[in-house]
Amino acid sequence: MPQRTRSKQQESDMDYPGSRVKEEQHYEQQRSEFPLHDMGDAFFEMATIEGGDEHFFNGIHRHDFYEVLWFTDVKPQQAHYIDFNRYTISPNQVFLLLPDQVHSMDRREKSGFLMAISRDFFERLIGNDIFKLFQYSTNFKVTIPECRLSVLNTLLTLIRAEYDEAKRPAILESYLRSWFLHCIDLQKDSGDPIPRDPRLQMLLESIENNYRRQRKADFYANELSLSAKRLNELTRESFGKTISQMINERLILEAKREIGYVRKPIKEISYELGFTEPSYFTRFFGKQTGYAPEDFRRKIAAIYDSE
Repeated sequence: MPQRTRSKQQESDMDYPGSRVKEEQHYEQQRSEFPLHDMGDAFFEMATIEGGDEHFFNGIHRHDFYEVLWFTDVKPQQAHYIDFNRYTISPNQVFLLLPDQVHSMDRREKSGFLMAISRDFFERLIGNDIFKLFQYSTNFKVTIPECRLSVLNTLLTLIRAEYDEAKRPAILESYLRSWFLHCIDLQKDSGDPIPRDPRLQMLLESIENNYRRQRKADFYANELSLSAKRLNELTRESFGKTISQMINERLILEAKREIGYVRKPIKEISYELGFTEPSYFTRFFGKQTGYAPEDFRRKIAAIYDSE
């Protein structure tokens, strides 16, 4: 598994009240205090959950790659945390973690496999197919039924054999793509809603790129050559939410990430998220979550300290 941990250094590159973010680079200049696991030059790595380096399982961390966790066997009442949400784990459940997500898991009483895949390799491999299933800021997860275990285990055996020997990218790509496509079929069969309209995928990408600076429905509607009214109709039909609710949820997710584990002043976080005054941010966060930012920070610290 990846053998290095690094932290991004914080720089102040923003004008304060009344200004916007100067450069897109500021979007990445944050999270100075908690570890970001790095694959270095590797494009794919693999380990068992029970046999991997303990450093990469315990504690709160992020990584700059995609990570697949396949829990083949777990004891009752086991869980892990992704972006401050607690996910219970069942046997033969697969989770895909996205780059930069906050993750914490105690690997005791769990067994299975972990696959780390670099951004470029993953997005070439299966990105478009996977992203069609995402509903903004949600994770891909699926439980593998008994009748499908044989084929997925066979593919995993091929992946492990190639990884242990030649590590040929083309061969690994073929095996991994087949493995993921079977998981995608299972996800589709699960009945979870999937956005079918290509405009909605464009919308999700636009929100991800612009949510810090653009909060108005008109901006996103114009990008899709729609009226704001029509865009809200589409988002309600597909997601059960207005465009404003979707943008707010993305803002709150990032705010939770920042507040929960980066020991950064709330004032600084508020400016980085595009609020002209910290008091506006505090009111927004309270309305959306029911917590003042400092109270939320203490709440999350208590959850993880008790793990």
